[in-house]
Amino acid sequence: MRPIYLLFAGALAATACSQEASKTVAAGQTATEQMPAVADQEVKTISSEEAGTLVASEKELVILDVRTPEEFTKGHLKNATLLNKYEPDFEARIKTLDREKPYLVYCASGGRSGETKALMQTLGFKKVYDAKGFEDLKAAGLPVEQ
Repeated sequence: MRPIYLLFAGALAATACSQEASKTVAAGQTATEQMPAVADQEVKTISSEEAGTLVASEKELVILDVRTPEEFTKGHLKNATLLNKYEPDFEARIKTLDREKPYLVYCASGGRSGETKALMQTLGFKKVYDAKGFEDLKAAGLPVEQ
């Protein structure tokens, strides 16, 4: 009789753990996708043309270049702040930024900026726009500095 109770208890425990796991990450979603959205949060990827409009119209916009210093010195968007994604204190530096300001984030091709956008969303930043790659932004006519 005892083995039946142990078997039943084990099955019950396995079912409970399985249900918790499915609540935590459902159908392959990332932890960021599971985060509850902040009601007034706007976090998205935009085109180079939309980035140009945003730079021209949003006076409080903070432009973050998350490339390396070497990439930055070869050219960057005007008024961009370098925040190297590969630095060990990158996340700590992101956490010091004002979450109420709007941010335009870009890198070389979209990988680092996409990761930064997701991090900023998780941290509760209100407005984050991922503009992906520098060369596309430059080709779209956004002002560039050397």
